[in-house]
Amino acid sequence: MKTELFPVIKFFKKVESTNAFAGPYLENSTLQSNFVICAREQTGGKGRLERDWYSPVGGLYFTLGFPRTQFPSTITLFTGVIIHKVLSSIFPELTFSIKWANDIFLNNKKVGGILTSSNTHGTVIGIGIDCNIKVIPNRLKGIATSLLIETGKKVALKRFLKVILETFEENLKFFNELGFPHFVEYFEKFHILTNKKVVIYSGERQLFGTVRGITHDGALKLETESGLQSVLSADKIDILT
Repeated sequence: MKTELFPVIKFFKKVESTNAFAGPYLENSTLQSNFVICAREQTGGKGRLERDWYSPVGGLYFTLGFPRTQFPSTITLFTGVIIHKVLSSIFPELTFSIKWANDIFLNNKKVGGILTSSNTHGTVIGIGIDCNIKVIPNRLKGIATSLLIETGKKVALKRFLKVILETFEENLKFFNELGFPHFVEYFEKFHILTNKKVVIYSGERQLFGTVRGITHDGALKLETESGLQSVLSADKIDILT
């Protein structure tokens, strides 16, 4: 299971969130090497903007920890590309999509998400994928799904994790050497928002336009009535048509 990039992997039955659990390892320099924290269940899983992430037994929840390492913000988009690559290789019969900036979609519903945070102690990249979850709560049925619901097949979670770690490691050298521009073409090919009319929410501000791709530094290219704009971040994006 261990890889050259991730020599330490720790498994837990239940944690509040793998990102929160990984934080002290960075701050206290408990582990000097890169590490992975994986849990069978999260009681307080979080997405962007502290939104709750439904994390029952059956999903794959893990955090990649990089002590004393800071990445450009496009590391989140890069990680989305990696997760998409792995899912597409395991389920070639399915069509997965990436939604800027940190979600993986299947059949127009979210099946995975990424949450990255960084400080002077290092970087953590949290990843959650709804794998062997049989039932989605009513409040989420319209927006979320799982691999089991869509395929009727269970995923071997540890084997799945191993493939993700290996694929991440194989591609990180290109990210470090060539930057995110090396992955832009792949991202745009599978981007669910491309050429879609959307409304972008950022605080109390709403921005309407048509998505025309992403820039080499990871910003969303949005064609509006006043011209082409680059959107660096958003609280929420709704597809209109």
